[in-house]
Formats: sequence, C-alpha cells, structure tokens
Amino acid sequence: MIKYIFLLFFSIFLLSGCGDKLSTSTTDNSANITKALLTGTWTAKCSDNTTASTSSKTVLVFSASGDNLTATTTNYSDLSCVTQSFVFTKKLNTLELEDSKTKTSQNQIIKKFTAKVTDITLEPKTTSVATLLFSSSFCGLTGWNSGTETSVAGLTCGSITYNAVNDTHSDIIQINSEKTFIRLGNITNAASTGYPKTLYTLEYYK
Repeated sequence: MIKYIFLLFFSIFLLSGCGDKLSTSTTDNSANITKALLTGTWTAKCSDNTTASTSSKTVLVFSASGDNLTATTTNYSDLSCVTQSFVFTKKLNTLELEDSKTKTSQNQIIKKFTAKVTDITLEPKTTSVATLLFSSSFCGLTGWNSGTETSVAGLTCGSITYNAVNDTHSDIIQINSEKTFIRLGNITNAASTGYPKTLYTLEYYK
C-alpha cells in the first residue's frame, strides 16, 4: 500500500489530471485572465483511480487580492471521494500574471504566471496512513501523525525533490470563453524556460 501512497503523492502533488491530450482542431478563444477573475474557489470533479481503488479531488483557492494560491488535493480510500485518506497542500504567494497571452503546442490560448512557494505539506487523515508513512520514513521523516500537517518543502521523497520555500513556481493557466472553468499546466512537461509546454485536461469550476 505504501507504493500506492508514493505514486499518489507524486501524481497528486503535481496536480495531474486525466492527461494533457486536448483538442487541437481549433483555437480556443479563451477569456482574458486577470487576478480579479481568478479570485475565489475553483474545484475539480472527483477523479477515481480504479487500479488503486482510490479517488481524489483538488481545490484551488485564490486570495481576494489574487496574489496567493493554495492548491489542496484530498485523497480518498474509495472511488467516490467520501472517506479521506491524506491531504496534500501547496501554498504560493506573490503570484504574477504575464500581461500578454500566448499559445501552447496544443493551440490553446494561455497566460503564464509565476509565484513563490511558501510551503508544501502532507497530512495523513488516518492512523493507518500515518503509520505507513512513519514506518517507511517517507521523505526522510518519522514524525507523521494523523490530522497533523507536515512540511515536505525542499525534501526528497522517493525519486523527486520538491520545491523549497521561496523557490519560484512557474506555470500556465487557461480559462474558457464562458469563464466557467480554468486549467493549469502540465508541470512535468516543462520547456527550458521552466514553464509547462502543455495543459492538463483537468478542469476547475467555481
């Protein structure tokens, strides 16, 4: 089971959705993205993993000023996002949107943005998950407790080293023309500039 936690940690933390194969048949006439437009809570639908018999849901919260972003992914031990297992949170501040729009290789109109990492945390929601993390010294830590957030910023977990506090997070964002959902970039497919080259298909709704 700890193997699944490792895999889920990597994929959920990276905000992975259902892949990045978006339609390229036409140009997406997305709306202009502003901090004021982003302010508020955007929630993805429950995403199930039939192989692991788990599910997850991610919530993005942009502060009233639009300068801060908190991305929280809750993982569940069932396929319907009911029983919480563990929670990952990535907190960013000093978010800056580029003024001009650009296109991805998928022909989607997006804006680039950067922000500073303020923290990355993992919180086991059950004693069994906390015990698994403790027994495996996950991320080199042994102080895992159910219901307690533990910072993993700057730590190496398995084969991945995560951003440290004050590191720059580079990403892209798209909003549809009706302004009903947003998508973020596939940060596992980054260009030499550090920005993702493609978008995930996962949609976040207000």
